[in-house]
Amino acid sequence: MTSPRRLLLAAVFLTGTAALVLTGPAARSSNLPQMADLAARVMPAVVSIASTDPVPAAAAKNGDDITLASGTVLPPPKAVEALGSGFVIAPSGYILTNAHVIAGAASISVTFQDGTIVPATVTGRDTAADIAVLKVNTGHPLPFVKFGNSTALRVGDWVLAIGNPYGLPGSTSAGIVSALDRNINQGTYDDFIQTDAAINRGNSGGPLFNEKGEVIGVDSAIYSPSGGSVGIGFAIPSAMAQPVAQSLIASGSMVRGWLGAATQEVTPAIQATLHLPNTAGALVGSVSPNGPANGILQPGDVITALKGVTITSPRALFIRTAQIPAGSKAPVTFWRDGSTRSATLRITAPPPPLDETITPATPPAPAAITIASLGLTLSAQPAGAGATVTAVTAKGPASAAGILAGNVIAQVNGQPTASAAALLAQLRQLTQAKLPAATLLITGDSAGGANPGPRWVSVPFQK
Repeated sequence: MTSPRRLLLAAVFLTGTAALVLTGPAARSSNLPQMADLAARVMPAVVSIASTDPVPAAAAKNGDDITLASGTVLPPPKAVEALGSGFVIAPSGYILTNAHVIAGAASISVTFQDGTIVPATVTGRDTAADIAVLKVNTGHPLPFVKFGNSTALRVGDWVLAIGNPYGLPGSTSAGIVSALDRNINQGTYDDFIQTDAAINRGNSGGPLFNEKGEVIGVDSAIYSPSGGSVGIGFAIPSAMAQPVAQSLIASGSMVRGWLGAATQEVTPAIQATLHLPNTAGALVGSVSPNGPANGILQPGDVITALKGVTITSPRALFIRTAQIPAGSKAPVTFWRDGSTRSATLRITAPPPPLDETITPATPPAPAAITIASLGLTLSAQPAGAGATVTAVTAKGPASAAGILAGNVIAQVNGQPTASAAALLAQLRQLTQAKLPAATLLITGDSAGGANPGPRWVSVPFQK
């Protein structure tokens, strides 16, 4: 059995060996970043945040009650203090943190690195992005930090986290970007930077810096079976945090932009049918008549960039649109008819929801036209812009593609179709050209009961 003394000596030996390696010639010529100067430069702008949330007297435990002859007297309300982090983003005293750090707070105080404690008020909060902006008044300009471009980050880039873990202010840890665009299913706009820089309880709301000392993320969450850091931390990218903070300062709220286009993934089958260079991007299924994209985008376009950020999927487009405040101009790049095109949209606020209490009139039962090669039946009556599916053959090609009765076929291989008769003619051309499948633009419900809006499906011809 090894004695404790031998274990201690072994640990010292290993540490000493590591020190010898780190101070050798190889380390002196390495490209490891020097974080000390960076930390000293940005540290004054990082603050600790304490928020007090009073517990109502009615929630006090019965064991705390004081019983008198006249009845029961409840003690004064208790208070729960939550600790978090933040950073100054303007010399006038605006401080950014997580919305969950100050959730339910009756009072908030901010502690600076020199020990100064000042009260803070909430300028605005956006729970959807988990961002809040506080305001303090110190009577003098404050040191502050600037945002960097999180869209330029690459996996492997060095980052520095500073915060107040477990009430230990000014705690600094370094690491790298482990992954980008992480969706951890914690919110609508999940698009986290993953890092192995140590992040613990109390780091929430603190900054994640790049090597230039720019804030490229807001430390917000960790994955931890134990409650402590295991090297998997998550930060809200500055591409989301910065516009939200600016909107909160300007108006107290964040009104996100709306593109007015329904999109879907580009499958290999659709790529081949529409002659696209690859499957990256967001394929437009429909355009809202009153939306920003109306007159600029059309069904069959593939959006590849929005306001300088590459779009690889419909979710990437959704996240990028959410990062753009309503009223902003946004250049858009898209693929159409074998070439790349560009235009500029003015992003607007989304329209109010429709009144779901209005029940549309039930149309008369239409006549039917059967297309055996696809395993579906269509209404002979025009749908206004397409052909209405009245029945789908079980286990047929259309059923396997997720087409349901009540769906409307709006396009065939990128070409609009006005009726069942027009659709039949278009399908004959495809079969004469010996194409193995038809790519259809479908509107209406999809399998599973969801209603994602227009979608493209590839349906093979049944022999």
